[in-house]
Amino acid sequence: MTFDVAILGATGLVGQRLQQLLQNHPLFSVKEITGSSENIGKHYTEIEWRLDTQKPNYDLIISDVDELTNVDLAFSALPSSIATQVELDLVEKGVKVFSNSSAHRLVPGIPLVIPEINPDDFKNFNGHTCATNCTVVPVAMGLAGLKKFGIENIEISTEQALSGGGWRLLFNRRALAGEVDPFIEGEEEKLCAELKHLLGMDVPVKASCKRVAEKDGHLVFVKAKLKQNISVNELKTAIQSTSHETIQIIENTPARKQHLWAGGGMTTTIGDISLTGKVVHFTALSNNTVRGAAGGLILLAEFAAQKAYITK
Repeated sequence: MTFDVAILGATGLVGQRLQQLLQNHPLFSVKEITGSSENIGKHYTEIEWRLDTQKPNYDLIISDVDELTNVDLAFSALPSSIATQVELDLVEKGVKVFSNSSAHRLVPGIPLVIPEINPDDFKNFNGHTCATNCTVVPVAMGLAGLKKFGIENIEISTEQALSGGGWRLLFNRRALAGEVDPFIEGEEEKLCAELKHLLGMDVPVKASCKRVAEKDGHLVFVKAKLKQNISVNELKTAIQSTSHETIQIIENTPARKQHLWAGGGMTTTIGDISLTGKVVHFTALSNNTVRGAAGGLILLAEFAAQKAYITK
């Protein structure tokens, strides 16, 4: 059984990562790829490829998103300004929408889910779901297993890669050379709100987010105060318990060069784990365009298929 799918967004980094990851996927067969007005009608081979990996060989013409009908589901990598209405229109047509856009995150009735953390929230699925902000993934993966000890408050600081700001920033020579504006508009608010939702905890969360001159990978530094006293071994076991498949624990600081592509880019690497009294510290790294975006979205769709939330 395979689902016929469309990828919305032919030229963006997330859209192209979806194109790469969905090539020859056993569950999802790419039948349509949509693009902006200047690209509609072009053959797929004419679209500029922006990733370091090899371009897939889809034999497709770039479609107009308004004309999509003959697909089971759509993976959306559209800008929020466009996704706001387009995704709702597709759902109304009967197309299941799995969105990486922030347009509908935290909207009641549209699940915001990381399968390892809050799978039960997907029970509200009614044809439209969202993946999380890419920065929340390494934070939530490290904290989810600590809920059973009680969490009093959380502090986060981040170092986020250029690719998180889109392909124009990634290819900006000045940014690559280190001349990066560290400010990321709205990022701290998104991170705090989505983290509370995923954990199902209304606890105080403070975040400080900045952009750094790295191509890929979001590094987060997390401090959390627990309600209970535990040992370091209990702490590490609890963190790992969230997922033995997509979390790896190391002793030192995660490094982009060594750990960015762990598990094909789907693994969160967590290190520098320490405990002072009831205060936990750890550092975590996630591949933002894979686990934090395209791959995470595909994982969500795989989960939905496995649990029969989507069927042929």
